[in-house]
Amino acid sequence: METRKGKYMETYTGEFFYPVDPRIEEVNIKDIAHGLSLICRFGGQCKYFYSVAQHCLNVSNDLKQQKYDEVIQLYGLLHDASEAYISDIVSPLKPELPDYKLYEKKIEETIFNRFGLDYPDEEIHKIIKKSDIDVFCNEALVLMNNKNNWIDNFDYRKLDIDLKRRDMSEVEKEYIETQKRLSKRIK
Repeated sequence: METRKGKYMETYTGEFFYPVDPRIEEVNIKDIAHGLSLICRFGGQCKYFYSVAQHCLNVSNDLKQQKYDEVIQLYGLLHDASEAYISDIVSPLKPELPDYKLYEKKIEETIFNRFGLDYPDEEIHKIIKKSDIDVFCNEALVLMNNKNNWIDNFDYRKLDIDLKRRDMSEVEKEYIETQKRLSKRIK
């Protein structure tokens, strides 16, 4: 039996995933979609439950509306996929956790590779990050109570995104269908 670094976690599909030693064959879109559909954005401090999966769908859809190809849209869909395995850390805390960022990047590389993508170069990263921030600010204006905090501190585009309360299983299903559709188009 092969020795692995770190301990494993059991995933939704009943498989084992080693966050410290991730492998492509252990990445499963069902685990990602399920996990992200159950994680609340904004550290759970928003007006109602709004999942990371729904956020990722909004980023992917925004990139589609901007006429980016399926590869960029898939990067947008998967940009927070590592959180399915290591959860979401609120943005103000991430810079204080350099080891977290190392593990996050390793898991991101593994996930991107699993779905036929390289780790995004600087140009792709900028495209995804801009859409991510635009979606984030539009979410905050609806989901958070201090609107001036978001209006005054960020430069963002006004977007028409899906911010309605949705059942997690519906979002999970849409996430899987979107990944399959985009992956099929880029092969």
